[in-house]
Amino acid sequence: MKKSIKFAASLGLAVTLLLTGCGQESTSTEEKVDQSTTEVAQEGAEVTTEKTDSGEKTVLRVAWWGNTERDKLYYQINDMFMKEHPNVTIETESPGWNDYWVAQSTAYASGSAADVVQFQSNQIGEYCSKNVLTPIDEYVNNGTIDLTDWNQGFVDTGKYNGNLYMVTLGITAQTMYVNESYLDELGMELWGEDEDITWAEFADYLAKVQEKLPADTYACLDIYNNNDLVWVWVRENSEDGNEWVDADGKFAPSEETLKSWYEYSDNMRKNGITGNIEWTQEWVSKPWEEGPLVNRKVLFYFANANQFKTYQNSMQDQLAIRKVPVGENGNHGDLLITSAFGISETSSQKELAAEYINFFVNNEEAQKIFNMELGVPGSLKIQNMLSENGANECDVKATEYLNLISNEAPAFKPKEPGVWAIQDEISSTAENVAIGAMKPDDAAKHIIAVANEIIAENAQ
Repeated sequence: MKKSIKFAASLGLAVTLLLTGCGQESTSTEEKVDQSTTEVAQEGAEVTTEKTDSGEKTVLRVAWWGNTERDKLYYQINDMFMKEHPNVTIETESPGWNDYWVAQSTAYASGSAADVVQFQSNQIGEYCSKNVLTPIDEYVNNGTIDLTDWNQGFVDTGKYNGNLYMVTLGITAQTMYVNESYLDELGMELWGEDEDITWAEFADYLAKVQEKLPADTYACLDIYNNNDLVWVWVRENSEDGNEWVDADGKFAPSEETLKSWYEYSDNMRKNGITGNIEWTQEWVSKPWEEGPLVNRKVLFYFANANQFKTYQNSMQDQLAIRKVPVGENGNHGDLLITSAFGISETSSQKELAAEYINFFVNNEEAQKIFNMELGVPGSLKIQNMLSENGANECDVKATEYLNLISNEAPAFKPKEPGVWAIQDEISSTAENVAIGAMKPDDAAKHIIAVANEIIAENAQ
């Protein structure tokens, strides 16, 4: 019992720190499209078969973070799988993002997790380190899960300590969105899609753009609280390849690396290239379709590549995407962000779970339904199929972009327990720098001290 309590606390610590005000796990899921075929799993249920008029059916439990519209896609794919496997009933759990991680930490601590569970990059280390997921290499080796003709960089995002634990449902990564129409109006030339520029060159370019802009409009949105971009910065400046912990188990990013991260955004604010923190917070609080990029308040904007379609469909100006700047050493730091399915160690239906995952990611009709909902699929065959079947132009460009940077990015390294809490601290500290309450060098020292405390706590 003590082990379960400690486990729940460990997995839930970072989520609790991040998600202030979260309540207990909701007992209901989103409204189902067809409850005659897709059923709601009750919390803690351990049943693997159920009686029906035609005999017993095997129950497969599947969990993902959802919303009403996204859930419909999963239900359609589940119905397709059950049609091909008439002896199988799929029970689903799909809380919203906030409640989802509270529910999973509780479920894994109590041994009641679903058979197939969806994860994202930052959670891979949290859960794999606790041995609650089963390695799935054997299912790849015996052909149950077919990863032939997959982008290997995408596959590797599901690995932990050399073993494959998850299969991606979609990959994204940070990209630079550029209002190309506005740049043309200013008479500024944009560099090529496959061209690298350093952060220093980027700042110089933005300064030239800013000179041509009217008041209350900025060359770029402030990046001070971009938790994905900060890890790109760390990876670009990692001298020995350690971006998370060093050989002694200490927080690996150097004081100089963290100081330079805080200094970069601080200097852009001071030079008027980005707005002050009040301006930024006001604009980022708005919905995407009402935000600063769409409303021509900024020309450059960092966000995940799978959002290309959302932004472009919300504005008349032509958007372009460019690679994230490289370090002054020329190093790339792109971090592939995966949403992926894994199989719980406690599952009594591991083979069936592997079949389900394979169907979800490789069946062409299933992927037409899913249509890059969580990013670019790992299968090159599926990518080509979607492109040939009238995929949105923005999705096609995002696919090309992600395949390009996956060949340049450092190897994917899952982060150990504590990453959520450390990211939260990095972001809140950046805000203190932005309001002038802390200097960049003090901020860097503070992060290293706090990070080492969190790493030590999670290692116990």
